[in-house]
Amino acid sequence: MRHFIESFNLRGALEGRRRACWMWAVSIQLILGVAAVCSSPLVGEGKIFIRFTNLRTDGSEIIIRVHVVPNSDKPFGWAGWTTYVGREEGERKDLQGKWLGAGQQTAWIDVGRGMNLRGTRSPETYLSPILCGVETAENKKGLHLLAEIATGPGQGIMRRIEVHKDDLQSGKERSYPWILGYSVWNGSGPFLPTLGLLVPSRPEIASRVYTLEEAMAWQLDFIEEFPKTGRKPAKFVFVTRGRPRIVDALGYNGYPAGTVEGNFGDEIWISIKMPQEEQNQRFREYLKGRGFDPLEFIGDDELGKARQLSRQEQWGFVRISPSLPERPKQFYESANYRYLLWYEELAERTKAFEKKHPGKRVLTGANFSPHMNVWPDVRQWIGPFQAGALTMTWTEDWWWQLPEVSPQAYGYLLDAFRLAGSYKGAPCQFYVMPFTGNSADNFRRMNALGLAHNVKILNHFHTENQVLTTWDYVSVMDSPQTYQAICDVIRDAGAVEHRLYPGKPERAEIAIMLSRASDTWDTEDLGGSGHLYSAKYNMNNEERKAIWLALRHAQYAVDLITDEDIADGLLRPYKVLYVVGSEMLRAAAGPLKEWVGEGGIVYAAGGAGLLDEYHLSIEALPEMYGIDGHELVRHSRHIRPRHTLKEIKPNDTMNIVGMEGLSGEMKLPAYFYREIFDVEASDRTPGIYASDGKAGMVVNRFGKGRTILCGCLAGIAYVQPAVTASSQVLPAAFSDNVRRLLSVPAELAGVVRPVETSDPLVEAQYFSGSEGDIVVLVNWRERTAEELVVRFPGKRRIKQVRSLRSAGYFEGHLHEQNSGELEVTRNEGVPEVRLNLGVSDYLVVD
Repeated sequence: MRHFIESFNLRGALEGRRRACWMWAVSIQLILGVAAVCSSPLVGEGKIFIRFTNLRTDGSEIIIRVHVVPNSDKPFGWAGWTTYVGREEGERKDLQGKWLGAGQQTAWIDVGRGMNLRGTRSPETYLSPILCGVETAENKKGLHLLAEIATGPGQGIMRRIEVHKDDLQSGKERSYPWILGYSVWNGSGPFLPTLGLLVPSRPEIASRVYTLEEAMAWQLDFIEEFPKTGRKPAKFVFVTRGRPRIVDALGYNGYPAGTVEGNFGDEIWISIKMPQEEQNQRFREYLKGRGFDPLEFIGDDELGKARQLSRQEQWGFVRISPSLPERPKQFYESANYRYLLWYEELAERTKAFEKKHPGKRVLTGANFSPHMNVWPDVRQWIGPFQAGALTMTWTEDWWWQLPEVSPQAYGYLLDAFRLAGSYKGAPCQFYVMPFTGNSADNFRRMNALGLAHNVKILNHFHTENQVLTTWDYVSVMDSPQTYQAICDVIRDAGAVEHRLYPGKPERAEIAIMLSRASDTWDTEDLGGSGHLYSAKYNMNNEERKAIWLALRHAQYAVDLITDEDIADGLLRPYKVLYVVGSEMLRAAAGPLKEWVGEGGIVYAAGGAGLLDEYHLSIEALPEMYGIDGHELVRHSRHIRPRHTLKEIKPNDTMNIVGMEGLSGEMKLPAYFYREIFDVEASDRTPGIYASDGKAGMVVNRFGKGRTILCGCLAGIAYVQPAVTASSQVLPAAFSDNVRRLLSVPAELAGVVRPVETSDPLVEAQYFSGSEGDIVVLVNWRERTAEELVVRFPGKRRIKQVRSLRSAGYFEGHLHEQNSGELEVTRNEGVPEVRLNLGVSDYLVVD
């Protein structure tokens, strides 16, 4: 049986093809560099042609379905371009009696009119998938076809391919690479015996046409040559969707036996199936149990009528929606009760899934999309896991599509999930996208970021090539570099998992408060709950995130804590708390004030939590802050950082002089918010606004602790100068002065860093666990950090440090190797090591 015959010897060519293809791909991309994409979305008419000959020997007629996979939604949509070819070309229904007879040849078909010039996730060397599905009369078996690809009808022949495969037959299921469908994600049938081709959209650069079988064989060849440094992990889970042979060759291990994932949806948000009237009844009973007055939950249009009725009858006017901002209690309670109902429904789904899989470790979760605000709303990102309704946290890293200042900010999201998982042990799953948008180096960074923030399951989403996927794919021509990065990331994790997997980031002495009360009022435009994609009032979240980034750049470990946790007394282990936003739970105010009195330090901005969840003043806090009053002007509550901050001008400037812990004078630009404070003692107001001389900063001693009130958004001022024009350029020009300002509370509190580096943009995370200590390093600069100093101020007994990158080639666990040891020196008693850091590293510490 003849399987595949070409104009050259295929078996002989396979041996040399591997290196030739690699060098061709690399050299072409180097030549092209970052050439601009042609303005036309299509190759265009008269550029690429294909012709077929029916080589069947049984006399059967055929019709060829020519489907060009779009790899872009323009101009044909996700379904792409499809035509049918027999003795003529057209719609299938119009070709009855015109099928191609045995030995007959089609005309030259212009496929350039259906080919995109460049796929969404492809380089300039784009290979356009053309799927030639062959339907045979009477559904007879076999694929016997000659295909010729050329740049003109009969001229510029790029490839002639003769295929004979006897056993192929159309059916209801796809079998890559020879039985394929068409349309969106190749999901439409019939699934036909198919000659799949990868045709260069720019043959003037390189004219090589690949079959799908050849492309996969090439990929498997170069994957086989990847170094086997480290080991395949046994505990960290790496998953993806792709061709099974490729997935296996790259080292993906999947979930262990006995563990089952329950996926409750992609990019979900609050959604309640319970009928509206039942929600209303449940809400009323909840409020009655809390002792509320129904009149506080009725809108103005019905309030007069309700007042004439009995209390029992008044409850009939109380509804869970719409939310009523003019009735603060109704607004807050209705919004948050909807989340409680959602938790109930999620918990029921989890119970049902557990019942379906008895004796298994069940991980139920849903991908919580960070779009567009990278905002861990407490009600969605913390609440379901605190309630045990879901058992696995889960998010994704589409950072380059969002207007974030830095991809490092996704560590803030992951820290929110680290908090969420701490209540009942929910592990975190993190999508890290392996295709264009994430460069190979940024893909490595984001995986290391995930591991640095306690992610246990890394999901690389989709490692398919462009053949079966319209939009998100690993381009065949990018695959050598991308697959190398994937293989390295997986084997790195295996090499260090003995220590990293059971370890946890050391508990920080600094926390940033997430607030259920603040999140509720910051989603006022959504009725207090809903999908954050279009939420307009995201400024407070952006300030928290920017403060988190500044503290990480200052080399401090940072935890997140909720106002509910503070109300429950969980603030005690911390020395410093950062508060942003006007609202906090009233129940948190007392424990917070007590904590400050016992020696804690609070830095507060954007309203300082002076209002409770019902927008009533919290009387206990002005005394703690040392103020008689305040006035907050929010010029804008909406921001898209990388876009908004490019040309922004400050509303004012705060002059800071004589502040303890901050040497010299400083000018702090006031972007978006401007808050002034009424305070009698001028010696407690180191920050004065330039425009009117009013107090913009108050430092107050309260008991054994102190508070710092800042009327500007210092976090926004920290990130503003670092904004880059492109998401593909890592930001570096953060404000050193503002970072020092934001670090003052930690310095005053005597916070000790377990690990620190000499470069603010090298992130270090110290893990401790049952098997020992380990440090994750991530370099957020475009260049190598040379002669980087890594110090261990909080770990003075360290005697030995081994680096994964310095260990060279080995197979197995890093902690078992005798290589990679760095020289440990001591500077004023603090152990330190030096190394050159490219993208990431892991340090085993003893």
